Amino acid sequence: MKLPAFFILCFLIAPPLYAQNSYSEFERGLGLSNPQRTQIEGIRNRYTNEFQSLRQESMKKRLELRELSRNPRANTERMGRVQGEIQELDTAKHNLYQQYRGEVSRTLNDRQREHYNSFCDQERRKNPNRFNPRRYGR
Repeated sequence: MKLPAFFILCFLIAPPLYAQNSYSEFERGLGLSNPQRTQIEGIRNRYTNEFQSLRQESMKKRLELRELSRNPRANTERMGRVQGEIQELDTAKHNLYQQYRGEVSRTLNDRQREHYNSFCDQERRKNPNRFNPRRYGR
């Protein structure tokens, strides 16, 4: 009686299959060589600070827009300008992500690139507003 209950309990608390495919498993599946790993780490380091500054500036603008929208007598022209600046920052973040992903992709062989691009596309569909340069384009 205890054995079936144990199996049922294990089945209920086991993470779903999609959660078991962690990024570290994905990275191991790429089979990066040491030079590739070093090169990708360098690419990541170049993009991290720039992306963080764009993200911080975007958050500041969003907070500014939120404050402007709470004021019933807010200047609509100023709100429009801030919205435009937010859109420009979002475009810059997207372009930076594409550059980053392209550079990482060029360091990979064809098999690795196909696997990498598939993984990145899948992650972008899950959360389109996310870019995490700490993990090779995820």
